[in-house]
Parts: sequence; C-alpha cells; structure tokens
Amino acid sequence: MIAQTAPSAARRNGWTVAAQRLGPYLDPAIGLTAAVLAVVALLGADPSTIDPRLRDPDAVAVIATLAAAGSLAWRRRRPLTSFAVMVAGCLVVTLADHYIGLLSVLFLLSLYSLAAHGRRRRGLAGFGIAVACFVGLALLDVPDLGTSVLLQSLALLVAAWALGDAVRSRREQQRVQQREQVEAAVTDERLHIARELHDVVAHSMSLIAVQAGVGAYVIRSDVAAAERSLEVIADTSRRALEQTRAMLGMLREAPEGATRPPAQGLHEISALVEDMRAAGLTVQLTGPSAMPDLDAAASLAAYRIVQESLTNIIKHSASATATVTLNASPTGLSIQVVDPGPTRPEQGLGPGHGLLGLRERVRLLAGTLDVGPHDAGFRVLAVLPLGARR
Repeated sequence: MIAQTAPSAARRNGWTVAAQRLGPYLDPAIGLTAAVLAVVALLGADPSTIDPRLRDPDAVAVIATLAAAGSLAWRRRRPLTSFAVMVAGCLVVTLADHYIGLLSVLFLLSLYSLAAHGRRRRGLAGFGIAVACFVGLALLDVPDLGTSVLLQSLALLVAAWALGDAVRSRREQQRVQQREQVEAAVTDERLHIARELHDVVAHSMSLIAVQAGVGAYVIRSDVAAAERSLEVIADTSRRALEQTRAMLGMLREAPEGATRPPAQGLHEISALVEDMRAAGLTVQLTGPSAMPDLDAAASLAAYRIVQESLTNIIKHSASATATVTLNASPTGLSIQVVDPGPTRPEQGLGPGHGLLGLRERVRLLAGTLDVGPHDAGFRVLAVLPLGARR
C-alpha cells in the first residue's frame, strides 16, 4: 500500500507543479484555439444546408467570431468582460443572419466561466442575460433558432450556470476550511506557548518567592542558610531564563536542519525533585527503575504534571512535604502527587491556569486527570496512555 501511495502522491504533485507553470498560458491558448476553430467552422460551413435564410460569412461575421471566441483568453482573469464580449459577438453574428456555429458551444463555456470564477451575483446576472438573449432572438425569428432549439439551448444554459456555480461554491468552501484550519493551528500553538510559559514562570517565581522569604528571615541569624537561598534563586532564575529563551526561539522560523533545545521530560523528574528539595520541600519520589519510553508530548506532560503539582504545594500548602509516585504498566503511566496538607485556609487551591493547562495536556493525550482533596491535603492523579511511543 505504501509503495502504491508514494508514486500516486508524486504524480499528483507533478500535475500540480505543471498546472501552476502552465496556468498563465492556459486561457490565452484556449482563446487562440477557440478563435481559430470558430472561424474555420464559420468559413467551412454551408449555411444554406442549415437554414435557407442564413447568409454567407463576410468580414463582419469573421471579426465578430474572432472577438467572441478570443474573449475566452481572459475567461478566468476577467470573466465578466469575457462574457460581455462573447454576448456582443454572438449577437452581431446572429442578428446579421450568419451561421453561429461553434460560438454556441463557446457561449456555454463563457457562461460557465462567469459563474465559476466571478461573483455569484454576476453569474446570476449573466445567466439572466443569456436567457433573455435566446428568448429575444427566438421572438425575432432569427434563422436556426426554432422552438426545439430554444428549449435545448435553455436547458444547456441552466446546466452551464449550475455547474459553474457549484464549482465556485466548492472553491469558497475550501477556502473557508483552509482559513479555519490555519486559525485552529494558530490557536493551538498560542495555547501551547501559553501553557509552557505559565509552567516556567509560575514554577520559577514560586521558588524564588519562597527562597527570598527564607533568606530575608534568616539573613541575620544564619548567613549560610541565606546564602543557600540566594544560590537557589540564582539557579532558578538562570534556568527560567534559558527555558524562556528556548520558547522564544520556537516562535522564530528556524533554518532547515536546525536543532532545537530539548524540552523537559520524564527523565528529568529526578532533577526537578532535587531542585524542590533544595528549595526546602521534602519530596519522596517512588518510581520504576526503568522509565517507560514515552513520546515527546507525553514525556513533557508527565514532567509538567509533577512540576505544577509540587509548585502548588509550595504556594498553597502549610506542609513542606510531598509524595510523588510513578507507576508504569503495559497500557499507561500513572503519576500521583500527594500533599498531606493541610492547605492554607487563606490560599485555597482553586482551578488556576496551571491546572487548566494540565487538563488540556492530558486531554490531548487521551489520558485522565483527577484533582481534588485527599484526606487532609490534596492529590493530583494523572494517567497517560502508552499507546504512542517513540
């Protein structure tokens, strides 16, 4: 199946490139060919065998036929002008009692082009003008336009306009769908950047705020502890700046083949826990000896879940301890972060942007997230499926 699909895609791409290259020359070629064939048909026909009232072609008929058929050269670029010239040329030939010949078919193509490539109102107006012309010519009893020919012509006019209008509607629908797809992609990217920025800033600022408070409290009584707090602030600020720069770099168009800084993932959770311990939070980490090999999105989600949960404990819990438990199974990875509590009454843990971001991450991965009170504290329990591996 793959061997068949690749050549098919290549052929489609080849046709697309060829159509783009030939596009500017296609309509002029159609107009030139139509003009030559229409004049040949006009000069080569014997009008008397079609209708005795028809006259032999003269210079006016030839010029009008050339102008009408040649107007197809800009049938898509200027469909209204092309159709107007076509109508005028056909009227001149018909009212002068000349054989219209191939122009009757080219007239349908011109009406189709107006409906397909012009505005809908102009297509409807063109259709109305075409019907009025045919009915008016029939009432004038011009040669070769009896009742049966009139009815057939009206049916063909309806078909040409309807086909062109359907093509125009389909093209507009595709444009709307493409615009919606682009807007959806932009929205998804914006939400992704907002989630990443929130996780980096909220985590870093929380650690900095805690360590600044500790340093200010012990700066006179325990200089060594104050220095450790300043070291944590410096390290946290530096990492936050590096991660912010990496995210800003993702917004710029990187050259082909350029590598991006690796994002945090499941294997960096141990380092994250160590950072939290350095910030004063007692964290007990339990997990498998060998971490499962998740794809990049799931691995980053696992890291952010632990990061956001521990950050919330620092911000909202009266306790300075936390338990992080990772359990891998053949179908999924469960991540549980428990705060034994109690939660600070004045800073109850509500549904902030961080938890909303976690829900979005887990939902996109078809996982589950359970957030809520647990005994006297709080618990975050997430399950990420292992279906998509690297």
